[in-house]
Amino acid sequence: MTFSLYLLRHAKSDMARLGTSDFDRPINASGEKSAKSIGQWMTDNNKIPQQILSSSALRAKQTTVLVLEGFNDTEPEKVSYQEDLYLADLETLLQCIQEYKKGINSLMLVAHNPGLEELVYYLSPKSDKFESMTTANLAIFEYPDSEFDVYSDKGELVEFIRPS
Repeated sequence: MTFSLYLLRHAKSDMARLGTSDFDRPINASGEKSAKSIGQWMTDNNKIPQQILSSSALRAKQTTVLVLEGFNDTEPEKVSYQEDLYLADLETLLQCIQEYKKGINSLMLVAHNPGLEELVYYLSPKSDKFESMTTANLAIFEYPDSEFDVYSDKGELVEFIRPS
């Protein structure tokens, strides 16, 4: 059975407000619309991950919740919010995939740039489907099974979705 890896950058956030930390920035109205659009696209295309790992930063959590709303009656088996995904670098993201891919057939990470964009470049260095990981962009990779090694097996970038 193939393994699907979903990489989603959080939706567009409000610029930092006076007294609001970067971690606590919420998404804006445009971000809400984009996150809902991604969730709907995933449902329409039968692309529901078995497990979601999201940064615990407010904008990533809000993105995750809105994407989940678009899934209608189908939900992942597990959703987890993790502080170590906040502004995670490439190595942290790779380790996360390597650790959590075991025993499942699909995994979604909701995280931030620049680490997420570096991860997509790392996994698909020659893809013509990808230019940059702007807000609410979704990259979907496929591997033959969950036994792949994220450090040596690049997989295939099968979809790159930008919300409309």
